[in-house]
Amino acid sequence: MFNPASRPPASRGERPLPETSRAFLMKSERRVLLHCQKILARDNLAADERQRLLGLATAAEQEIERLAGPTANRVA
Repeated sequence: MFNPASRPPASRGERPLPETSRAFLMKSERRVLLHCQKILARDNLAADERQRLLGLATAAEQEIERLAGPTANRVA
């Protein structure tokens, strides 16, 4: 079974990502999320596949939030 790599917490005191890298990673995570949502819309998915896709979608959403960081609050 596929095990996604664990991501380090954003508060480790590491240098911030360059904005181009952050934008690339956010775009990539959005594509993962949209792909999962598209497949989840199908009716013929096995329960284990649906659970796996839900987990991937949740992980992608969390990573988008982490990458957005404090800028997410300023946009609202």
